[in-house]
Amino acid sequence: MELVRYRPGEAIRWLETGAENIRKGAQNKGMNLFKQGVDSKTFGENLKTAAGVIFDFGKGTYADMVHKHAEDSEFVLQDKQFDIVSGGNMKTILYERVVSVQVRGDRALFTLDKGTVTVKPFAYIVSGRIKVPVGWVRNGIEVPYELLTLELAARCGVEIQEE
Repeated sequence: MELVRYRPGEAIRWLETGAENIRKGAQNKGMNLFKQGVDSKTFGENLKTAAGVIFDFGKGTYADMVHKHAEDSEFVLQDKQFDIVSGGNMKTILYERVVSVQVRGDRALFTLDKGTVTVKPFAYIVSGRIKVPVGWVRNGIEVPYELLTLELAARCGVEIQEE
C-alpha cells in the first residue's frame, strides 16, 4: 500500500488570517488610546480599553499557536501501522493493537489493547447555528473530516460504534 498522509484541511489557514486581523484591531485600539490622551476619558475607561487591547493580543497569539500546531500535525497511514505526528512528537500505533472505535459526535475514540487514542477536529467552520469540523487534506486532496476515521477503522479491521 502507498503511504497516506492526512493533514488538517486548507480552511485551517483562516486561523492565521484571523490572528492577523485580531492583532491589527488590538494595535489600532492601543494607538487610539495613546492618541486620545488620558484627559479625554476617565481613568476607568482608559483601563478598560487597555485591558481589551491586551486581551485581543492574547486571542491573536492563541490563534497563531493553534494554527502552528495544526500545520505541524498529521496522521501517516502505513502498511501495518499509523503514526500520529503532533508538533515535534510522533506516536506509532500498530493496526492490530486497535480493539474498537467509538464515535461520539465529531470525536473518534480508538481503544487499544493498552490505552486509547482520540481523533478530534483541529477547528470548526461555524455559520449561524451550524458547526462543521474542518476536513483533511489526504495526499494533497481535500476530503471530508469523517474519512480518516473510516479509513483507520477499515485498516484496523474493526467496526465503528456510534454513540
